[in-house]
Amino acid sequence: MAHVSPVPFEQIDPEVQQIMQTYDKEYGGSAFLQAFAHAPEVFKSFANYYFPLIFETRGSIDMKLTELVRLKVAERNDCAL
Repeated sequence: MAHVSPVPFEQIDPEVQQIMQTYDKEYGGSAFLQAFAHAPEVFKSFANYYFPLIFETRGSIDMKLTELVRLKVAERNDCAL
């Protein structure tokens, strides 16, 4: 199985660090985002699209619960960070 190593936090682009800190406040963890830090410009582009979407258009299911479900699905499919 392919493995992407996380980028140490102190080596991550400052803009991406700020995004991670926001994610920490909202969801209680952002360590998995360190894998995306290998391509900071791609990640920033994704974040500019996705984060406003999830922060502003929260559905009837709590976002924390949504993240827990995503993690459980990944676990059940033998995904690893």
